[in-house]
Amino acid sequence: MLAALDACRFVYNWGIEDRKNLWGYCHTSTDFYGQMGYLKHLKCEHLFLKDVHAHLLQSALRRVDRSFQAFFRRVKAGETPGYPRFKGRDWYDSFTFPEWGNGCAFDGKRLFLSKIGRVRIVLHRSIVGTIKTCTVKRQADGWFVVFSVIVADSVPSTFQNPAGIDVGLKTFAALSTGEKIENPRHLRMAEQGLKIAQRKVSKRKKGSQRRRRAVQHLQLEHQRVQRSRKSFQFMQASRLVKKFNPIFVEDLNIRGMVKNHAFAKSISDASWGQFRSILSHSAESAGVAVIAVKAHGTSQVCVCGNAVPKNLSIRVHRCSSCGLVEDRDVVSAKVILKRGLGMAFGEDAGSKRHSTTREAAGL
Repeated sequence: MLAALDACRFVYNWGIEDRKNLWGYCHTSTDFYGQMGYLKHLKCEHLFLKDVHAHLLQSALRRVDRSFQAFFRRVKAGETPGYPRFKGRDWYDSFTFPEWGNGCAFDGKRLFLSKIGRVRIVLHRSIVGTIKTCTVKRQADGWFVVFSVIVADSVPSTFQNPAGIDVGLKTFAALSTGEKIENPRHLRMAEQGLKIAQRKVSKRKKGSQRRRRAVQHLQLEHQRVQRSRKSFQFMQASRLVKKFNPIFVEDLNIRGMVKNHAFAKSISDASWGQFRSILSHSAESAGVAVIAVKAHGTSQVCVCGNAVPKNLSIRVHRCSSCGLVEDRDVVSAKVILKRGLGMAFGEDAGSKRHSTTREAAGL
């Protein structure tokens, strides 16, 4: 599998170099189909590419095409474009069979991969649906296979129990019901061990076996943090979609928020964007609606509609108009719920629950 991975990385880097040279010397461009047509000539020049299934090399060129499409999209949008980069040995970790049954299939209890062989596989759960693609990934603790499948559309849930969620740093999330989810701070808790592992890497001689072992240990430490964070978020998302429908969340500009260096590490540790994605996928499987609402000012206004400006050091919300005294994050979650339901501030959330839920779902 390492040989297949290196071949795909070679084709990926060639695809970037080919486009760069065409524009630099000839002021012309190419696309996925143009590069794929030259692939047969590339195989004649580099014979080791013939030992890899053609679809793997084509999928590598497809990644190049997606990288350049994203690059041009960012240029047009006025964002920092970030030209596609060449991939080093440790920065290209997967290859994809884009068509199940053509180069990849189950052979009894093993997975058959064309020009690689029969691979022992352990399925941690049964596969539901029709398999479409197969991606082999290299991670710090071994090789993994990811199947993409087509499943039947989920039936929309019929129960109605709307809730608003306000994510934060002091607490991971506060719900409009008053419940708080504590922030486990996975990175902060593992930071000391990560520092020790990083120092070991920096002290080893580059290119040595001791450095490679130290790098692998560091990768395992980071992987442990990532997996514990993802496991926590999956459990919370599963619990929320079983209790609430619809669920209203803030449409946060996380990229802009991490530019504040005082909170960048804590925001990355909380990983709000990943939680939003996991919550959406879990809700889709359960037939529950997750709706994003405008985030501006949710912490600076009361449920009654009165403006209550406060900085981050003030953790208790006190409204001079209605007299509400409550945790600021819980109040923000209630404001998110009100906005999501499309109701006037100060109106009872349960009085128009069914009609306003249908209106919000059409946003």
